[in-house]
Amino acid sequence: MKLPGSGELDPELDARLVARCIDGDARSWEALVRRHERLVYSIGRSYRLGDEDMADVFQDVFTALLKGMPRLRDGRTLVRWLASTSERIARTTALKRRREAAREDHAEETFASLADEGPAVGANLDQVERQHQLRLALGAVSERCKRLLEALYYEDPTPSYAELSQRLGVPVGSLGPTRARCMERLKGHFEEVSGESAGITDD
Repeated sequence: MKLPGSGELDPELDARLVARCIDGDARSWEALVRRHERLVYSIGRSYRLGDEDMADVFQDVFTALLKGMPRLRDGRTLVRWLASTSERIARTTALKRRREAAREDHAEETFASLADEGPAVGANLDQVERQHQLRLALGAVSERCKRLLEALYYEDPTPSYAELSQRLGVPVGSLGPTRARCMERLKGHFEEVSGESAGITDD
């Protein structure tokens, strides 16, 4: 009988590997990771996580195992522990990504409305002030964030992710998470200079 994503079920072998790892045997640790890495990945993939998130989940699970192994009462229960821990970490990561996507969608709408090059003379002074505050906040973020946000919201036409990836020297798959982080930092700086969030909220 095989568990999807793992080697042949052998609780006694798991117990021996755990005991050797606790004693500091590096080869046993490598063998244990190789033996169960597919289990961790299969659970993470069930939450439709991307490659970067999967790498983080993998690292978090085995880091937790390394730290908690001395407290693992019975090495024969290792597969159960790995499955439950992978499930918890993968679920938390997936929920975090969904919340970030929701915040990003809301923040983009507000940013796009404020990023207009400016109203004509005599237009609402509050809007002019808010645009000025936004530009101050934009100047406070990192250069990479500034280049990314300016490209997305000030350039016409908006460059594709493929073009931005080449321009900024980052993988295409990382642009979404990077944009979300940059928007979050912009929000913080905007609140500092304006004293309010201007609708760029975490809700």
